[in-house]
Amino acid sequence: MAKRASLTALENTKNTAPLPKLPRSQDDSPKSPLNFSSPASLFESLISPIKPNEFFSEYWEKKPLLIQRDDPVTSDFYSSLFKLSDLKRVAGKKVYYGKDVNLCKCRNGKKVVLPRHGRASYPHLLKDFGSGKATIQFHQPQRFNDDLWHIMEKLESFFGTLVGSNVYITPPDSQGLPAHYDDVEVFILQLEGEKRWKLYNPTVPLAREYAIETEDRIGTPTHEFTLKPGDFLYFPRGVIHHAKTPAGSSHSTHVTISTYQNNSWADYFQDVFPGILFDSANDNIELRRGIPRRLLMQADASSVVDHLRTILLNLASRLETNKDIRSCGMIRDFMASRLPPFVNSSMSPAMNGNETTGKPVESPPKLDSIIKLQYQDHTAITVDHVPNISDSATELMVYVYHSLKNERETHMMGVSDDSRSVAGLRFPLSHRDALTLIWESNPVCVKDLPLENDSDKVNLAVSLWAEGLLMVFLPEA
Repeated sequence: MAKRASLTALENTKNTAPLPKLPRSQDDSPKSPLNFSSPASLFESLISPIKPNEFFSEYWEKKPLLIQRDDPVTSDFYSSLFKLSDLKRVAGKKVYYGKDVNLCKCRNGKKVVLPRHGRASYPHLLKDFGSGKATIQFHQPQRFNDDLWHIMEKLESFFGTLVGSNVYITPPDSQGLPAHYDDVEVFILQLEGEKRWKLYNPTVPLAREYAIETEDRIGTPTHEFTLKPGDFLYFPRGVIHHAKTPAGSSHSTHVTISTYQNNSWADYFQDVFPGILFDSANDNIELRRGIPRRLLMQADASSVVDHLRTILLNLASRLETNKDIRSCGMIRDFMASRLPPFVNSSMSPAMNGNETTGKPVESPPKLDSIIKLQYQDHTAITVDHVPNISDSATELMVYVYHSLKNERETHMMGVSDDSRSVAGLRFPLSHRDALTLIWESNPVCVKDLPLENDSDKVNLAVSLWAEGLLMVFLPEA
């Protein structure tokens, strides 16, 4: 049981082989204080005792939140997520400088990355950490720890965008990074030791880029505190911060969990606007008229500002009657890059927390079969154009994207867009209502799907089942 849980609303206070997970026996697993039954439950337990409604109304994108806990259950669980001693096993799995791990110091207000290359060995890491007083920055530790995988998989489902992490292990009387701000929302879990933090008012609120700030710009700290094992810290993107392990203490280990990079209204507008413009041009001749001669060659194109303003106002009016917004690029990138569903030996991947509606069967669905969506948090439906090769025209199709085939080992590891593909299926636009019904996640009989032909109903269900997206149940007698 927790002895104490204090809440502070910080306002005016001072090319390689795949990376396997680290094995851990069930007997060695500490009790978890987190509720993994759903993405919402996980987040609520992570920020407990604060409630999600209060968090999003009072803190999210507004101000930092510190939760200090005197709770051995939480501190024991946090320390199991990643420890300095784990590096011995991790380094034995072929990790490399730059790709998996960096060594850094704060020197004269600047970040200095030690020039290390090739495979990172445990003795070399300890040497730079000990005598070199360097901070070890380990990238995406969820590749190695099941609990971190589970936490971040649930957070990606909760936020609906990518979630990454880094572990920072800092020696006593040392600081790895200078004062800086990030372009992500930050959640910090203190795993080992203590770290002294200072926060400053943003110079760029809700920043879209990472930047180091000089002392003459940041002023005096607005918040000062020490994180201990089991403590939790949140601050919005743009908040300037730095931290140091106190002298005379043990080393500090914390994990930084980050999200909402490139996930602003500006990013969303860039994603949906091409579709809005494409559709509008089909029924608005003004959008199909040619631009003025030599416009692209003019040094000053301000002469068309009034015309652009008129066009944008017309587009805004169109949205009042046509609310069919298509977000495609952001969905594809999220589904292609996110973690796969969490499964381990003690749970069935077919269930994934869904309640059943009878005995599931392994055979493909038939017309009288009952079907139910599984992995709803890992799937998305959108509508987009697809080129018609026969006549160079375009038509709208329904796309079903999912992350079931994604690899945990490459999550957030800088895989290029060219080598990353999104798993999914494509259906005619006439199937959208049927897919929407299935995506409501209630059991439905195949014959009740809103399609004209029984063969289309069965083919749709079989396609989704073969992709691993459906559970099939025997019809009730």
